[in-house]
Amino acid sequence: MWDSETEPAGGRGYGNGALSTSKPGVQTDGFERRGQSWYVSTDVPSDLLVRIGDVSFHLHKYPLLSRSGKLNRIVYESRDVDLNTIALDDIPGGAEAFELAAKFCYGIAVDLTATNISGLRCAAEYLEMTEDLEEGNLVFKTEAFLSYVVLSSWRDSIVVLKSCEKLSPWAENLQIVRRCSESIAWKACANPKGIRWQYTGKAPRSVSSPKWSEMKESSPSRNSQVPPDWWFEDASILRIDHFVRVITAIKVKGMRYELNWSCNNALCG
Repeated sequence: MWDSETEPAGGRGYGNGALSTSKPGVQTDGFERRGQSWYVSTDVPSDLLVRIGDVSFHLHKYPLLSRSGKLNRIVYESRDVDLNTIALDDIPGGAEAFELAAKFCYGIAVDLTATNISGLRCAAEYLEMTEDLEEGNLVFKTEAFLSYVVLSSWRDSIVVLKSCEKLSPWAENLQIVRRCSESIAWKACANPKGIRWQYTGKAPRSVSSPKWSEMKESSPSRNSQVPPDWWFEDASILRIDHFVRVITAIKVKGMRYELNWSCNNALCG
């Protein structure tokens, strides 16, 4: 484990969080959006239309079906042998997460970030993109990013837990909420004198970017004084049920009395 805010992941085999698959099947220069429709930039005609709400994806069966157990099953268990339209209105993460999953299937590099990883991890589970179909499939790679990058970072753990608010029950069932809550709790219980990661004194206005505008420009120096409740403002942006999960995990891990008192006092006040 390492702190992704201070140590690049490149040496660990994750680069900057860019994912791609080695066997795309259909050569393409990327995706192109026209209104509410996405098209693959290739000369090969589309033979699969995926609809998610008002958004349409004009794709190809081979790249998708060879990596998604769910799509494979829908097509081959259908009585319509020429089935070429699939509705996935209930996919967690919606069209944005599916777009990233589809790009992965085509071998297009996908940048993983704290803001998109939870939706993509849930979408990968929904699409059944497992190792049974291909080694290094999307479930495996998103799990690796969560485990080795997100959970090692204070900031990313907060952002990912915040993003889970729109992913129930998937994020809960996949233990993303629990793992992020425990990661935050472990760091909150750390001796303030040993804090080396960045934190903020004010809650970020939005979870859209992991670079919080109010965050200190650098990690605390060895001589700086870190207050015992340094973690509270960051954690307070969480939805109340997730915030309570964090506080419960903090108590389980045995935070010192004065820190628990500070937290309880803030909640009651």
